[in-house]
Amino acid sequence: KSFDNPAHVVEVNSFRMDKTEVTAEEYYEFVKATDYQPMPKNWEGKPPLATDLKMPVRYVNMNDAKAFADWRSKRDSVIYRLPTEAEWEYAARNGEQDDLCPWGSEFKIDCAVIDKPELEAVGSKKCGADKWGVLDLIGNVSEWTSTETNAYPGNPAKINNNAINTFVFRGGSAF
Repeated sequence: KSFDNPAHVVEVNSFRMDKTEVTAEEYYEFVKATDYQPMPKNWEGKPPLATDLKMPVRYVNMNDAKAFADWRSKRDSVIYRLPTEAEWEYAARNGEQDDLCPWGSEFKIDCAVIDKPELEAVGSKKCGADKWGVLDLIGNVSEWTSTETNAYPGNPAKINNNAINTFVFRGGSAF
């Protein structure tokens, strides 16, 4: 069942968003500084491979993402958090322009890391930027939002009550 319809209006207040996905290198800095466990499963209990440092970190759950944001907030003396689903969509559609894609109204296969056998370094598709310069909103890896899973207003679908603390992710990828 699809929970993300019908389209509806949502008010989005001012917010800021990182320009790229979190790299394995950035996440490993957090792991080293805090001795955080568990590490992403693709690291197999070791530091990420040198070839993976500029790739987006994968296999982090919501608790991992929140712990990273909390650590980074303390490190930088700035409050970081995951965007809401509405904020993520606002960025991905160029705000009130409501574009189909972050880069505009027409889909361009070369502006996103999709249908590829491997990940690519974060920010590698410069033509994929939204009007604020945020990259990787489509493809590479999916991004968590802070919005709990629920049917959109006007959708009769019911969320399984056993699915507690499930959150919306956006972006999309095979990884």
